[in-house]
Amino acid sequence: MKRILRLITVTSLMALMVTGCGKNNSKSVNTDSKTSEASESANENAKDIKNGENPKGVETGGAESIFPFTYTDAANREVLIEKEPLKVAISYLPHWESLIMLDAMPIATTAAEHYRVTWDPFMDMDLSSVVDLGDSEINLELLAELEPDIILEQVQDVSNVNVENLEKIAPVVVFGDKVKMDWRYSLREIGKVIGRAEKAEEVIAEIDGKLASARTQLQERYADQTVMLMSFMGEDRYFCAYRPDLYDKETGLGLTLPEGFTTSETYEQVSMEALVEMDPDYLFVNVFDGSEALFKELYENSVWNSLTAVKEGHVFMLDGSGHAASALSTVHTVDFIVETLLEN
Repeated sequence: MKRILRLITVTSLMALMVTGCGKNNSKSVNTDSKTSEASESANENAKDIKNGENPKGVETGGAESIFPFTYTDAANREVLIEKEPLKVAISYLPHWESLIMLDAMPIATTAAEHYRVTWDPFMDMDLSSVVDLGDSEINLELLAELEPDIILEQVQDVSNVNVENLEKIAPVVVFGDKVKMDWRYSLREIGKVIGRAEKAEEVIAEIDGKLASARTQLQERYADQTVMLMSFMGEDRYFCAYRPDLYDKETGLGLTLPEGFTTSETYEQVSMEALVEMDPDYLFVNVFDGSEALFKELYENSVWNSLTAVKEGHVFMLDGSGHAASALSTVHTVDFIVETLLEN
């Protein structure tokens, strides 16, 4: 395999955005002992929440004076939020990322254990306070015991929403697909719900400033070089999307795309032949857990090896979080790309 950089785990931009989050001493998160410690801590936190105590990681006193108010969610449901939601439960990773950047760690989420040990943007963060609600289905009994102030729910079809069981536990705010590809929207809407709209604008402005600074440096050095990000999701499964934060000349990094790259902001599958036609000078690849071996096999493929980026050793690998357009993952991906290109 040509040169493939290992992922960086902490970068200056990410550190700035998540100031206040605790750090783990260990750099390796894929250990049984770490998972066990996280589970024990989460269980203790669940007891604290049930007993009415302020759980570790839940900040108070920072909300704007907007409560009570009625929020109209993505399903056009009017949700009365009577007081500042300090105990927020969620069912979707991007919500978790947005809450972290708003200094409002959730008390519980689905698949918490999985993401604690596999999601690179979470590395070196203390997430032990977040209770795991189960992987495929929400553990309603456990959720009820935690007595959340509000539940953020993600649905695929906002015209067909069933949150009756969740509403028996706490007010439910429904979000749709827009949060998947627009982290600014996610920050702003979640910021409204929890009373941190001003904080959301501060975070967005800070990231936009970093993007502008990096854009100037990259355009000076890479204006004539094509750079693209793609996701490798298995054998012959390559996906691309137009990510404004990476490619927009006015608001993003301003990276120059090869001809033929998609203009769609949702992911589209592309063929190996299409990759050859685009033939980028620099190629960043999101490789999901379990697909690493298949990705290495590409270097036995003569067509893959004909790519300029491959021949020049300009292929750089990220984990699956690079595929996500959520808040923290976008910061992580942008940071990685900027540092890689400026050091190249």
